Amino acid sequence: MKRIWPLALLLFLLLGAPALAHVENEKTLYDDLEHTQALEDIVFVRALGLVSAEEGAKLFRPQAGLRKADLAYWAGVYHGYGGGGKSAEQVRDAALKNGLVDSLEGDAAYEDVSRAYFGGQAPVEKPGTKLTRAELAIYLRKHAQEPIGGQKLLDKLGITAGPSGVISKVTSSQAGEGSSAYPVYRVVIGGREYGVAPHPKALYGPADLKQWEGKSLAETWISGANGTAPELQVLKLEKGQFGSEAMEASAAAHAHHHDEPSVTSGGFPVLPLVAALLGAGIVFWLVRGKKIRE
Repeated sequence: MKRIWPLALLLFLLLGAPALAHVENEKTLYDDLEHTQALEDIVFVRALGLVSAEEGAKLFRPQAGLRKADLAYWAGVYHGYGGGGKSAEQVRDAALKNGLVDSLEGDAAYEDVSRAYFGGQAPVEKPGTKLTRAELAIYLRKHAQEPIGGQKLLDKLGITAGPSGVISKVTSSQAGEGSSAYPVYRVVIGGREYGVAPHPKALYGPADLKQWEGKSLAETWISGANGTAPELQVLKLEKGQFGSEAMEASAAAHAHHHDEPSVTSGGFPVLPLVAALLGAGIVFWLVRGKKIRE
């Protein structure tokens, strides 16, 4: 039995690993947004799920050309082909099979983006023109707010413009217990209290929203237009209210957390597999030990 308890403890830690809810800002979302003019666009499209996190990537590479394979993955996840622990390759294949892209090879043009996200109905000023990953974010943010095919993409997502103005109060409570606990924020703007989403995206302020009390919001985007509980998904402060030290401290604190709660390798769930193997090993050792004693 002495050999078994360390494995059991590790199994518990793997299965009970907390999925921490936390705020991400432009410093923690990616490591290479500082010099791109598309910074706000990139944060916006990540917040809305139009662009999703890539395996092991903390670089967005704004000036890199947009590959059709990357477009297929992002659009595939957005359209719901990424559930069930599917690998990135499976998501891309589903995007290709369902006509979101015409190929997984080569660079993408604006009409490819229009087809992948808007069924080909979003306007394309220069057909055949290739675009960068930053230009993808700019294009998506712009056209997400315009009626296309009779509906705005934001309406489809249940996202509307939220309040702006001074944050008069920020409260934080703990959800969960022990190592699985995480902060739940609520803010008061213009005399009204708003809940904050579990994984919101923020601009121009530290990830600890309690430091935002008394600061002025330039813009917010809030979910709930489709009947779900309203929550702030994007919070953009007026620039210049926090110095570089506060932002750098925020980035350093974030290094101990992860945006996505699951850990995968090529889209395959590693932790559940390891936990299952350890569980099987524990059972085997228990049975073996019992037989030896008998």
